[in-house]
Amino acid sequence: MTDELLVDETRKLIIVDEEAQLVREVFDLYTESFWGVTKIAKHMNTKSTTKEGGKWDNKSVRNVLTNPTYAGYNHFKPADWPEEQRIIKPGKHQAIISKEQFEKAKSFRKRRAEGHMSRRSFDYPYSGVIKCGLCGATYTGNTAVHSGKKYQSYRCLNQYAKGTCTSPSISESILTALIWQHIEVVEDGFQKPKPKTTRLKINLEKELAISQKRRRNWMMALGDGKLSGDDYASLMDEEDARINKLRKEAEPEPEQQIPFEEVRKAFNGLKENWNDLDSETQKQVIQSLFRKITIKKSDDWHIVDMLTV
Repeated sequence: MTDELLVDETRKLIIVDEEAQLVREVFDLYTESFWGVTKIAKHMNTKSTTKEGGKWDNKSVRNVLTNPTYAGYNHFKPADWPEEQRIIKPGKHQAIISKEQFEKAKSFRKRRAEGHMSRRSFDYPYSGVIKCGLCGATYTGNTAVHSGKKYQSYRCLNQYAKGTCTSPSISESILTALIWQHIEVVEDGFQKPKPKTTRLKINLEKELAISQKRRRNWMMALGDGKLSGDDYASLMDEEDARINKLRKEAEPEPEQQIPFEEVRKAFNGLKENWNDLDSETQKQVIQSLFRKITIKKSDDWHIVDMLTV
């Protein structure tokens, strides 16, 4: 969908309410219901078509989720520029969704790409979050049916798909109990992650080459009248700051942002009713709080580390 904002006689973008509502629904399903793009596309096909009159697919959903115009921005990128060099500046038109929700969607895409969040919409609350303490692979959901009753469990991807790991599978009920227990015994306000070594120095030669290409592209855009002088100066200042920052050795990446006390409060309020919640709601809670939960079994199962988003 790209016609939710039309141009009126004053050359200003205006909102088409019926189509804007579809955009809001796509964002809400993605950021609030934690649906994947495939599930969203199937849902949208039950009620609408794309602007070309065709069916929604993964690409059309992603086009909505990545369009800065809906959040009130103007953006520009020549066809031969890479996506990361897209110029995005605040616009004067009315936004369809908030900048906060747009950034939330961007964060979700990044987490999914890094394997810290489920890419799929299956009914496994811990999808993409649980990691193997032996090999580091993701634990994926699995369902078995016995005597008409459904049993859900999680298994190490390297163990069942490649045979390169010996980690056993774990039932969802045992995993849930393990997580509750771990949260209750953590006394400090923040989880203390394992010590990490400082990241290697950035390849400045490569970064400087990228920077030079960016500057040339911006200069060409300025010369073609596609970029204002103020925007050009702003971009150059930002690039100078970026390069100066990259000249320094990178600091260790922070592992956790949410205090564990907040996690404990959130879970304590749900503990008694956890099993009564549907799996989609459980998944919303888990994936909105945790980035990674690493488990390992020696004599018994235990949690190696638990990192919040």
